[in-house]
Amino acid sequence: APFAVRVDWKALTLPLYPKMIKHPMDLGTIEKKLLAGRYSAVSDFAADISLVWDNAQTFNSDGSEIYDAAAQLRELSDAQLSGVSPGPLSDGGGGGGASGSLSGDELGQCKAVLREIKKKDIADPFLTPVDWKALGIPDYPTVVKRPMDLGTVSSQLEGGHYSSVRQLAADVDLVWKNAMTYNIDGSWIYQSASKLKAFADAKFSPLLSTSGGGGAEGEVTELTFEMKAQLNQNANLLSSKDLYGMVGIVEESCKKALDATNPSEVEIDIDTLDLATFLKVERYVQDCLARQKKKSK
Repeated sequence: APFAVRVDWKALTLPLYPKMIKHPMDLGTIEKKLLAGRYSAVSDFAADISLVWDNAQTFNSDGSEIYDAAAQLRELSDAQLSGVSPGPLSDGGGGGGASGSLSGDELGQCKAVLREIKKKDIADPFLTPVDWKALGIPDYPTVVKRPMDLGTVSSQLEGGHYSSVRQLAADVDLVWKNAMTYNIDGSWIYQSASKLKAFADAKFSPLLSTSGGGGAEGEVTELTFEMKAQLNQNANLLSSKDLYGMVGIVEESCKKALDATNPSEVEIDIDTLDLATFLKVERYVQDCLARQKKKSK
């Protein structure tokens, strides 16, 4: 089966594959991660499944055999996962109120941040799911693979579906990411999402630094898809000078993650970064973005 193992782009002579597909994923890798207990939530598992089909449909042309197979399997997996709660992953299939859910002061702080975000005047369009049928935008579910809104986030937080601050922050960020993916740069909805993202990032930053995604930073043992996607998204906002600094960190700490086959365009394979280097790069990128915000004020 074409999706059972990672794409061997060298053997298949597909030199463009690693340039187009920044986060490779296959069903074999997902199965190994699942058996090893490396998914903390159903949403993380579902994101990796969706990533397999996304990659196949991104690289292969519409109408090709592999593209059509990915489309059919997406429908099948979406149907299978539609009735599964997106909360903490367990043998019982994931449900709310698990013992690993956010609690105490951490839960209270997260609720407070979410309330602040929702109170913003420009937050109204993001409070409920996008009704793409009523809005007459039939291509929305094709472009946005994982819809998310602040109302759904609030319900899931109240239901105990988040086991870490990082999981919650990732879903909130998905709200802005979806809006900025579907709407053109410069539109009012894009600009609103951009402003709310900056506000939310600033509010979640101290919580993330103290929680480390569910405990002290040293307790983070697994890099999720959301963490990698967020780092990739943030890195795209860096200046050329800051990007050179990022490359320097990787070159010093995890050289195997660098692709220097093209001297004029050194690339970093985020999936190859070890945990320690990833966290070091993540802190560096956050510091760079914080400096950029200060300069822009």
